[in-house]
Amino acid sequence: MNHHSKIASTFTGALLLVLIAASCSVEKRGQQQLPLHPIQESHISDKPLPGYVPTGVWRVIGSNGNIVYLAGTCHIVPDNQIPFPSTYYAAYLQSHDIFFEIDPDSMSVKFMMLRAMPGVIGFMVNHSSEMRNPKGQTLSQCLSPNTVKLLRAHYGSKYAEKERLSPLGLLMEHDLMGDGDPNKGGVDDLFTLLAHRDHKKITSLDGQSVIKAIKPALEASIDEARKDIAKNGADAAVKKSILRTGGLDATWRYGITDREALKEFASMKNDYPVMYQMLLPQRNNQWIKSITRAIESKHTTTVFVGAGHFPGPDGLLALLRKEGYKPQQMYGIDHPKVTIAPASR
Repeated sequence: MNHHSKIASTFTGALLLVLIAASCSVEKRGQQQLPLHPIQESHISDKPLPGYVPTGVWRVIGSNGNIVYLAGTCHIVPDNQIPFPSTYYAAYLQSHDIFFEIDPDSMSVKFMMLRAMPGVIGFMVNHSSEMRNPKGQTLSQCLSPNTVKLLRAHYGSKYAEKERLSPLGLLMEHDLMGDGDPNKGGVDDLFTLLAHRDHKKITSLDGQSVIKAIKPALEASIDEARKDIAKNGADAAVKKSILRTGGLDATWRYGITDREALKEFASMKNDYPVMYQMLLPQRNNQWIKSITRAIESKHTTTVFVGAGHFPGPDGLLALLRKEGYKPQQMYGIDHPKVTIAPASR
């Protein structure tokens, strides 16, 4: 499994995370990591200056010279991936308006979350028998002693909570919720906190239609997890998905849009066409209308959305080019030495 694999799970998890965030405290998650961020960082360039690296931030200039930044995000970011590249902070500082997939503090998003929860709960109930072990059986009995040892080290005291899960349930929980720490925020949480604190104008890009994408996305995600276990075995699937080696999956911060990622999108489109349309083209085409209006407005804007919405023929960068714009990748300073997990063939 390479660092672009399981895109169906990634998008499902991101979609659920942004909705579930409405029931959690963005302020609590953001405040926990706020001291780690150099929020006044302003280094940003459209050229690879000495010491600068390509980042996940792109700039689009309108016909009137107005600027919109597109910042690719990750919805859960561990402390060792903080600070972000300097371009994220610089783009935010320059902006009068801020766009997010959703603004968890808005009443409309809280209502969306309430509408989404019955479908999520129904999915969990319908699939509970395959995501939980039969009575008397534990996760430790389903995996090799070596894998269990690694999982115990990975989860620490939280491992006991996982024993009730089957290998499929463990994969689903991890794909959708990361390691399950509700206080671990992401790029969105930090800048949502800052935007409210700084009284910037906030716009939510998603509307009620996003609710329809959750069920097919969940079904596609569990189907892919089943296939992974059937093809590679439970131990291999768990190690590749949860116990990754060789570094962190930090591709979002560098704006990587390589051929392997595009192949994964093509596979997702072929295997799960309904989910693909709902999660990517439909949302991107809805968002692009608001983004192009912002480009031709009079206010600098930063758009914070999942990095997976950028690449490919249905991605935001391609849609902007079709509209006649020329997105430019921004370069900046990246403070932590983040190693990207290598692809395993």
